[in-house]
Order: sequence, then C-alpha cells, then structure tokens
Amino acid sequence: MAQPPKKPQTGRVPQKQGPPTRRGAAAPAPAARAPAEQKSNMPLMLGIGGGVVVLIIILVVVFSGGEDHKPAKVARDKDPKPEAPRKAAPPDVSGLEAAGKSKCEEGQRLIQPRLNPDPQAPKDRVFNDLEAGLKLMKEGLEAYDKATSLAGKKYPLDDYRRTRERAIKVFCTELEREGQKSCEEGLKLIKATESRIVDTNKLNDQERGELYAELKKATDLIASGMGLFSRSEAVSGHQFDVTPYLEARKVAKMKMPELKPN
Repeated sequence: MAQPPKKPQTGRVPQKQGPPTRRGAAAPAPAARAPAEQKSNMPLMLGIGGGVVVLIIILVVVFSGGEDHKPAKVARDKDPKPEAPRKAAPPDVSGLEAAGKSKCEEGQRLIQPRLNPDPQAPKDRVFNDLEAGLKLMKEGLEAYDKATSLAGKKYPLDDYRRTRERAIKVFCTELEREGQKSCEEGLKLIKATESRIVDTNKLNDQERGELYAELKKATDLIASGMGLFSRSEAVSGHQFDVTPYLEARKVAKMKMPELKPN
C-alpha cells in the first residue's frame, strides 16, 4: 500500500555540520548556539553606523571647505595686475635738429642772392657762394635725416630742398659743362699725338719739346675738368663717366718723363 508523501520540513535550515568531534566529545546544544548567532550581527550594525558618521563628516567638510575658498578667490581677484613694461624714452636729437637748422639757414642765406646774380658780379665769387651754401645745406639736411631715422620725427624741409635744387641747377649745370669741355679738349690733344708717342726716338730735340708741351697741356686740361666734376659731385652727388679721360691722361703722364727737356 502506497505511503502518503512527506510534508516538507519547515523552520530553520539545518546547519552544516562542522568537522567531526573527537570521540567521546559531546556535541554543543542548540540553545548554546543561539547567543553566538545574535552576537555575530553586531559588527555589521557597527559598520553601518560608522559609515553614516563618516559620510556626515565628509559632507560637513565639503560644505564648510567650499565656503572657506570663496574669500581666497576674492583675494585673488583683488590682486593688482602687473604693470606693463615702460617704453624706452625716445633718443635726444635736439643737437641734430639745432645743427640742421643752423646749417640750412646759413646755406640758404648764401645761395638766395646768387640764384639771380648781378651780371657785374665776378663769376668766381658767385660760384664760391653757391658752392659754400650747397655744402652747408647738404650737411644740414643730412642732420635732419639722421634725426628722423633715430626718433621718427618729420620736419618741414620743403623750402630748404627747393632752394638747394635751384642752386644745384645753376651751379652744377655750369660746372659740369665746363668740366666736360676741358676734359674733351685734353683728350683730343692726346689723341692727336698718338703717332709721335709711339716712336719718340725719331723725334729731334725740338719735336720732343713740342710733344712734351702738348702732353702737359692736355693732362692739365683733363685735371682741371676732373676737378670741376668733383666739385659738382660733392654738393649734388652727380656721377660722371670719366674713364676715357683717365686712360688718356695715364698714357700721357707715362710718356712725359722721357720727353721732358733737360
């Protein structure tokens, strides 16, 4: 006859049995294990309570710390900003300005009466005044230019520059024309003597003397013309092609010592 199914056991799950006890030792009674189980819950409760306390402390520190940082931020905002580096003082160009003004004024004083000279005035005196005035104005304008490059200043120099340009036109145009005329005449004389210069041994004493005089005149003419070119260049900066004159003068001067009369 079939037996009815057994009801499932209810109540506490049976504890796993520990290691076997020594023979003869009595197993602990169930009543003795109950206090041990109750005591084992205490650490868990203490841990939870301690965690809550620590969390509260952290929150207090965070909120109190955030308030403490605000004054520091305000203090940083109030710190003075570093001063920008001061610009260097501009160079002193008062000496250049004074020199430029005095020289330009003196040069203008010399030049202006000679721009429309009296026809009766000696030409040399007119040219000397123009030359001296132009040199002064050149130095004065150079002083102003240097002051401008150093300090970046600008000066009203148009009047001085116009006076200088007019003086250059009067002085240098005449000077350069005379200089070229003199050089060309000397070059022409030297070229005319080429056949005699090649073989001076065929010349008698008189011919040698005449050739020497011609070469001397030619070299003097070229030297005079070169001097006029140099005077013009000194005040105007004009350049000239003087190579043919220099080469001819060199040939003549090399031949002159053997032709020079005793």
